[in-house]
Amino acid sequence: MYKILIYIGSYNINPLWLTLVIVSLLLLALAQSYASAKKLKLVPALVVSLGILIIGNAITYFLFNALFKEYNDPAYTFEHISIYSYGFMLMISFVIGTIWLIFQGRWEKPKIEADTILDLMVFIIIGSIIGARLIYVVTQWQDYASETRNILKITEGGLSIHGGILGALVFGFVYCKIKGLEYWKMVDFIMPGLALGIFFGRIGCFLNGCCYGSKCDESFPLGVTYPGSEVWLERGMTPDLAVLYNAGLAAAGEYARHPAPLYEAFGALLIFWFLLNFRKNKAFSGHVFLMFIWLYSLLRFFVENFRFGNPDNPDIEKVGSSIVLWNFITVAQLASIILGVVALLLMQDLKRRALLARMLADDGEEPPEEPAGEEYEEEGETDEEAPSDDVFGETIEDDEAAAEGAEDMKYEEDINVEDDDPDAI
Repeated sequence: MYKILIYIGSYNINPLWLTLVIVSLLLLALAQSYASAKKLKLVPALVVSLGILIIGNAITYFLFNALFKEYNDPAYTFEHISIYSYGFMLMISFVIGTIWLIFQGRWEKPKIEADTILDLMVFIIIGSIIGARLIYVVTQWQDYASETRNILKITEGGLSIHGGILGALVFGFVYCKIKGLEYWKMVDFIMPGLALGIFFGRIGCFLNGCCYGSKCDESFPLGVTYPGSEVWLERGMTPDLAVLYNAGLAAAGEYARHPAPLYEAFGALLIFWFLLNFRKNKAFSGHVFLMFIWLYSLLRFFVENFRFGNPDNPDIEKVGSSIVLWNFITVAQLASIILGVVALLLMQDLKRRALLARMLADDGEEPPEEPAGEEYEEEGETDEEAPSDDVFGETIEDDEAAAEGAEDMKYEEDINVEDDDPDAI
């Protein structure tokens, strides 16, 4: 497997200034996202960006000199600068995932603008990398206690998927609060893209030689043998480059191993396909997220069977990339059981609540109108009960005759009055 895609060489660069440049770019991206979320005008946006840049760089400068003062050297040489397979595929995963989200945002109701997705992805990328590296370093602290400078070497692998999801959720929550977006709706929208990103990320793991599988039979058709330093020396590399290209513990024993990262990669691709269809029928906000947690927990528990084995095990035949607890379960399997059970229980409970709320809402609606046939029958009954003209015919005729008689009497009285009073005109 090719741990390094492109070898560049060695250059003299002050690590402090390089760190400040990288931090400045990240801070400017965050500032731009914040200004966009708050819809700030040009001048306020520039003031906020400048303030964030100054404060962030001041903190970085202080921390760097406090923790890595010996590296504040203008003559420091970065040796063997390279583009690593893992870092390259990690970048590809974010780029492809972002492009996919932008296209999907056009079909959402209401539509999610591309600017919103790009700003959100800035927060998610930063949060996921910080969270993934932090959790990995904490769980593997024995490997970094003596060489703290290796904590920053994320391009060589060493990211926890659980930490990455946690970091992305936290930073995504911050952005949604700033922007005023519905958090769990956005989480459901992003989850299929996360599964797609895992597909590309695990291919990077396979190329890098991390997350390697346990030993398999030589006749197994999918078995892979990772090259060690000796293999690269035979291919004509210098000793220092051979060490650089060495696959590390994955090459221990030089025997065939299960391609565990590829198992997980294609499993994540299936999860991506399933979530695309499932999100159309979700019962509540957050349903797609919980379904992803449950499905990924199942996948990870399965894949861990092919990574079983402690990397620190003195028995080379039992070396694996996962740490084993109590000789029968890995740390990732234990985490998968806990997360999977919690996700499943929450899905059942929230789905039941959603269905109950829908039933109560239906009961509160106005009752449906009566069928037209019944209305006609009631009108018919009313017509039958209403008195006809024949019943009161005589009374009506009598009233008319009486009215005519009263008019005749009044007319006669008027004539008599005229006869009695000749002056009346």
